[in-house]
Amino acid sequence: MIRRFLFILILLLSQEAFAQWNDWVDAETVRENLLKAQNEEVFYFSQYLLYDIRNDTNFHSSKFREKTKETLYIYGLDFYYASGMFFDSAYKAVKRKNIVDVVKTQWRENKAIPSFSWHLENPYVPSDFRKFMGCRYRNSIDVFGYPSEHKYVIGEILNKSGGICGFGRYKSKDDFSNVYPNPSEWFDARTREVADIINEFVDDSGKPIPFVFRLWHEMEDNWMWWGKSFVTPSEYKNFFALTRKKIMGYAPRAQILWAYCPDSYLDSEEKFMERYPGDEYVDIIGYDDYKIAKPKYREREVKYARMVTKIAQEHGKVAALFETSNSYRPTSETFFKDRLLPVLNDSLVNLGLVQMWASGLFENEAQYEDRKFFLNQKNILKIETGL
Repeated sequence: MIRRFLFILILLLSQEAFAQWNDWVDAETVRENLLKAQNEEVFYFSQYLLYDIRNDTNFHSSKFREKTKETLYIYGLDFYYASGMFFDSAYKAVKRKNIVDVVKTQWRENKAIPSFSWHLENPYVPSDFRKFMGCRYRNSIDVFGYPSEHKYVIGEILNKSGGICGFGRYKSKDDFSNVYPNPSEWFDARTREVADIINEFVDDSGKPIPFVFRLWHEMEDNWMWWGKSFVTPSEYKNFFALTRKKIMGYAPRAQILWAYCPDSYLDSEEKFMERYPGDEYVDIIGYDDYKIAKPKYREREVKYARMVTKIAQEHGKVAALFETSNSYRPTSETFFKDRLLPVLNDSLVNLGLVQMWASGLFENEAQYEDRKFFLNQKNILKIETGL
């Protein structure tokens, strides 16, 4: 009888613990839970493409889930695959279906929510480019045939200036059926396209499913067309605000937490916040940091995480690490234990959300054991693993 009582008590306590960390119904309660985690020195762990929507036959799994069986409260996705001009309409329709299916299924089964990024293309990249796929949004200015007079795309979007753009679809050539007279009209179409997807994020009763939306990340770098050499701080702030306004205009019922996310190359709070659009536009202050993997940067990366924590706390925001990975091969087998955890466990670092990017290595038993060690830490919030 006593053993049965103890079993029931443990079961009830475990269910209560489960409920408190995904006891959210809208953006505000998600924010409250993230702040609660942060204040209690625990964090939500997220994996980008934990549900790999690129795989049409098995998009409810990934290389990570196949091995660890991990189910998370928060998981990473990207609107990139279901929007824009470079993928044809059939491809986008399938990826859109996959995304919506994952979002609705994870909410129904686990009350889990997505953390979205948006690697939006540069509208002036020629349709017949021959460089790597990422050049449509990364290093796009250097693509052969790019019109050099249109380097400052965001200024053109804001001023409704510029020229014809949006040329063709991916792997097509000279398809001008969907060109736009200027980037402003092209951008309006893109935000409407994404908002249409967001409008499908509803539960079985039709209520909106909340999610995180990270806008225009790594803006202090120059590999994105929204990087520092192509847009002024003032323009960037206005562009962030405009994006939010348009998305909410086309998806007025959406429950979104908006994230501001520089990279890890800024050496002061002033520089980090130079392009911050304002507290009224932002719920999460985050950053990306791949240098965590390299031993020579350990002290610097701890200080950086402390700085982000401090800034977020001062603004009453959630602090987050949105991108990192064990992709640096010399430390790939000890990344979680020796590189990432010492940063996260520092006494002055409190992040509510930590997200791994899909570029991480997951090739051998040592890398698996390292991830297993990490997932079993008591300060990591997750639903379950098969470890």
